[in-house]
Amino acid sequence: MRFVTGAALALCLALPAHAETDREARLAVARDYVEASMADMNIQEFIRQIWQPMVQQMAATRQALSPAQVADIEALFSEELTAPLTEVMRRQDEILADLLTLEELTALRDFYTSEHGGAVMRKMPRLAQAQQPMISAVLQDAMPRMMPRIEEITTRAPEAD
Repeated sequence: MRFVTGAALALCLALPAHAETDREARLAVARDYVEASMADMNIQEFIRQIWQPMVQQMAATRQALSPAQVADIEALFSEELTAPLTEVMRRQDEILADLLTLEELTALRDFYTSEHGGAVMRKMPRLAQAQQPMISAVLQDAMPRMMPRIEEITTRAPEAD
């Protein structure tokens, strides 16, 4: 009986140490992945995907902007968003370490450090750009149906839990 109690105690004491070591291993691989993905990421192209739909919407509904105005908007978005979005991307290592297994992280890192993975990362802004009009169309179609329901949900009395 003493042996079983001792073994159980040793196992209980070892599990937190193993869990921390496992998380440290996941975090190390997640950091490798983040570095690899950031090396092939064009942050300015990513930011462009944020402001271009706004400029396109303005041109379609209110006013076309001059090239100088578009350049000023691009400069503003770049100035305001480059550092914070880069920091957000760099801080995803902790989140990834908590969400993914070591095997998943290793596969992700290995893919993005491969020739094909780097090519995929470099093409992602173009994918987002190609999908943006489709997403906008879906939202434009759905919002007239959704807005009355959103208003109904947000204006009703809170329910008791």
